[in-house]
Amino acid sequence: MCVKTNNKKILVADDDPLVRKLLNEFLTLCGYDVDCVSNGKEAIALIETDSYDVLITDYLMPEMNGIELIKKARNIKKSLAIMGMSASEEERGFIAAGANLFIAKPFSPYALKNIIEKICLT
Repeated sequence: MCVKTNNKKILVADDDPLVRKLLNEFLTLCGYDVDCVSNGKEAIALIETDSYDVLITDYLMPEMNGIELIKKARNIKKSLAIMGMSASEEERGFIAAGANLFIAKPFSPYALKNIIEKICLT
């Protein structure tokens, strides 16, 4: 089960449509308000115009990778909680860029839920 979310808003940036669909459905089921984009440029455009509590970003995306996205997002909203996700070993790069947490793909929905709840409750 998911905890009460108090209308937390999550932005997912991943170029894989299946990953976006699965994360959108799962996080929505958990009670979060979710928007999904396919690249970093689209994510920055939304971060500049909307108020998000959490950004979940992949590493390899067209137009702007996850590391660049994190750096730009941090400049826009310092309080944004950011989680990097990747199938490659990019944890160090994500954390150095300003991500709060990292999760390696593939991951279980329960691992993701626990991380998101931890981010949203702090």
